[in-house]
Amino acid sequence: MPLGGVVTVQAANVVMGARDLPSLLAGQYVRLSIADQGPGIAKDVLPKIFDPYFSTKQRGLQKGMGLGLTICHAVVQKHGGAIAVESAPEAGTTFHLYLPATLKLSGAEKAPPPAGVARAGQVLVMDDDAVVRKVVGMALQSMGHEVELTADGDAAVESYLKAKNLGRPFDVVILDLMVPAGMGGKETIQALLMIDPGVKAVLMSGYGEDPVVLEHERYGFKGALPKPFDHEKLQEILCRVMGAGAVKAKQ
Repeated sequence: MPLGGVVTVQAANVVMGARDLPSLLAGQYVRLSIADQGPGIAKDVLPKIFDPYFSTKQRGLQKGMGLGLTICHAVVQKHGGAIAVESAPEAGTTFHLYLPATLKLSGAEKAPPPAGVARAGQVLVMDDDAVVRKVVGMALQSMGHEVELTADGDAAVESYLKAKNLGRPFDVVILDLMVPAGMGGKETIQALLMIDPGVKAVLMSGYGEDPVVLEHERYGFKGALPKPFDHEKLQEILCRVMGAGAVKAKQ
């Protein structure tokens, strides 16, 4: 909302019929509605907003890659929900998030962590998209890891070297492949290998068919993480790269 305005957030319990929203099963849901007073979304753009890498923003320092909404959509679907959008030019936009409701109360004791949880450690994340950095960082912190976020390869190398010199090296590094305005994952891993031949790095990319992704081990990566990904996939690859240990991730 470049001209200012109000963002309204509402929550409600709703019962959805089989035909109310094609992507939802009939049943009880919690609907979270977020409405703004911005310029709205054009009709020709609206069907594309959840597509990976679609954006109306110009590339550059302020560019947008579209992954923010893609990740939100994937997370909501993973939980059996859906996202609906209402918008019109100069009339604002409202996003409705539907999540399945339950009448069951959670137990006093939380379930034990699943087998194969990666030991808690220090993780360095490099991605030029601020939304992706935040989402990945929050996911890692929820697993019990200490996280440092950087926007490009130069900053990642600087952070890695500083931590190593302080005697608190990173256990794993997650690097985005493409950074249009800076050093990407392919170049960053080479710089890190010169600092520490034993660096454990995971390549993160939305370009699954890129040769660097397909042959990531050849470039020095221990694993590859296609975007968008969920919490379980992130945990799985960290367990494989870092190894499981006695220190369990926070639940």
